[in-house]
Amino acid sequence: MSNRPRPSHAWRDKLPGRKPEAYFRWRGQGVSRLENLADGVFAFSVTLLVVAQQVPTSFDGLMAVVRSFPAFVACFALLMVFWNVHYKFFRRYGLEDMFTRVVNYAILLLVLFSVYPLKFLFNSWLGGSAGVTSLPDLFLVYRIYGLGLGGIWLLFGLLFWNAYRQRERLGLSPVEVILTKLDLGSVTVNVGTCAGSIVLSFLPVHPWVPGVFYGTLGISMWLNGTFWGRQVQAELDRQRGSRDARYSNA
Repeated sequence: MSNRPRPSHAWRDKLPGRKPEAYFRWRGQGVSRLENLADGVFAFSVTLLVVAQQVPTSFDGLMAVVRSFPAFVACFALLMVFWNVHYKFFRRYGLEDMFTRVVNYAILLLVLFSVYPLKFLFNSWLGGSAGVTSLPDLFLVYRIYGLGLGGIWLLFGLLFWNAYRQRERLGLSPVEVILTKLDLGSVTVNVGTCAGSIVLSFLPVHPWVPGVFYGTLGISMWLNGTFWGRQVQAELDRQRGSRDARYSNA
């Protein structure tokens, strides 16, 4: 038998999602049946995006596929955002109570239903094969998108609210409570942005304003993260000061 040392695979531990978070204890141990169902629905949603892309039989058909590629990327990215939020929730809290299951089913229903409307909407915005031909139709597109996206974020907010409501039973630390509030703030920002876009679609504004309004998400999400990040740092400093005081008194 060779005495050659086994190769180190430390690089694997640096992959995203490989190790638990530094300041949040993962209570979800292993992949539950609920997560398996969600993974299957998200995978099927991505499959629907691919199936919706017809195989071109001419040069014009090929160019139509190329033009629709940005819309495909946008839909795929949005689905991955939702999957990542879903993954983080179940890893952090490991909840599988009735409320969590029902809200999870509603999220999966909206995600599955939204695949084709999202593809149409992004094609309309990003210059694909589909499009709208009148301003009333364009404003209706904004409202449909805002209601669908805002509805999914609102359901995620209910999941995080349920976890926050059970913080004592889950044994959340002060830092974990703050991070849960950060996620609730992120959901509020997303829902508020969707609502703002819908309101703008009813006002006499430039046709692109309701869509461009989503660009404010970058600033508002940064402000939300900065505010709660400072709260986390303050709590860590307080805990560090308490430990130092105990050591000095020992």
